[in-house]
Amino acid sequence: MARPAAPETQPAAPAAAGGEPSVPELVRRAQVGDNAAFEALVARLHDAVLRQIVFWVGPDHARAEDISQETWLRAHRGLRGYTGDSGFYTWVCAIARNESRRPRKAHPPVQKAEAHEPQAQAEQAEQVRSVLQELPDEFREPLLLELWEDMSLRQIAEVLGLPEGTVKSRLHRAREKFRAAWQARETS
Repeated sequence: MARPAAPETQPAAPAAAGGEPSVPELVRRAQVGDNAAFEALVARLHDAVLRQIVFWVGPDHARAEDISQETWLRAHRGLRGYTGDSGFYTWVCAIARNESRRPRKAHPPVQKAEAHEPQAQAEQAEQVRSVLQELPDEFREPLLLELWEDMSLRQIAEVLGLPEGTVKSRLHRAREKFRAAWQARETS
């Protein structure tokens, strides 16, 4: 089963005939003060941004939600300065990444498998999360952006503020480190 594309790369519905406007159209409208357009951007991208924050900060959903709220506040404040050099989702993810690194008051961690997930699937998902958390940030972050957010090399480089060559190298090393850590778990 294919992963969904990053929100800004999905085909946009036409703005005419009652369809939803595209992300770029909503951004243009929000930049000139249309609050409803910004609210539509938040509604469309919130879950994807929150999912990325959870990967960065771990299963503390209260903290992730706090970071998400601060991310969207900062995005709203900086919207007029958004130039479109990168996709809007990529830009918001860069803000979220920076917010994720700011020290915050800790919330007690909450971690539960969804009740509808089969136990084996929940356990494997937890093992994958655990192996990912063992990777150093410099390797985990680009790998998560590639695998879960389906970002291109260019988009990952923009979010992380790194040259594409560095991202490519880190992705290669991240895959090697993940594979080695996964195999070590399977043999122990």
